Amino acid sequence: MRHSLSFVRRARFTLIAALVIPALASAQALPDAKTLMEKHNAAMGGRAAFDKYSSMHMTATMNIAAMGMDAAVDFYRAKPNKFMQRIVLGPVGEILQGYDGKVAWTTNPMVGAQLIEGDAGLAMKGQADFFANLQDPTAYSTAQTLELTDFEGRKCYKVRVVRDGRDGAEFFDAATGLLAGFSGTQATAQGPVEAMTVFVEYAEFGGIKLPKKIEQRGGPAGATITFSAIEFDKVDPAVFELPAAVKALIKP
Repeated sequence: MRHSLSFVRRARFTLIAALVIPALASAQALPDAKTLMEKHNAAMGGRAAFDKYSSMHMTATMNIAAMGMDAAVDFYRAKPNKFMQRIVLGPVGEILQGYDGKVAWTTNPMVGAQLIEGDAGLAMKGQADFFANLQDPTAYSTAQTLELTDFEGRKCYKVRVVRDGRDGAEFFDAATGLLAGFSGTQATAQGPVEAMTVFVEYAEFGGIKLPKKIEQRGGPAGATITFSAIEFDKVDPAVFELPAAVKALIKP
């Protein structure tokens, strides 16, 4: 009877080990978030590829399927942290938003000029960073690799992240190392929204591998943005000047 009990204990231990050890090994095999971010940066061309330039102008077309409309989009960035986005949307007209290094703002024909503050302002500041496409592990208050999973038909590492008004997950393509997309709560001028951004395709522009096609899902309406050209060091600094209507909102 004693030998029988001993056998049962050993069998039970063997079963537990068979279940637990592979799970632990799998967890230990996951690369940490910093490693994934560094691999993404290297796949893009590294910081040195961005250091060669002082500004960029990105031309794109945005399709809003739910509205059956296309828009012409221009993105402008300049070192260290200036940004301006122009969207020309059919009957709506011209929608602008930007950050001049100090003030985040937006204007559109429906509501006029507005200052963007709080979490949305922080998110705009992050978007204005000339090196925003590179991953900076120190910018995250939380960055933890959770699992290897399927994301939009690709095997990706899922990383829980919290930063600049964004609380959610980033997905890194296990094959290429490039950021495949992110999802979760994102701060906007209209308040926090649940959204997903998918980097469908990358292409090389000026020695830098950048997203060529992006799908944005969530919020009032999803959109697909396709870039046709990216030019470097041809941006007029006047692009980033605050519109008069925005200047009027700034307290002395």
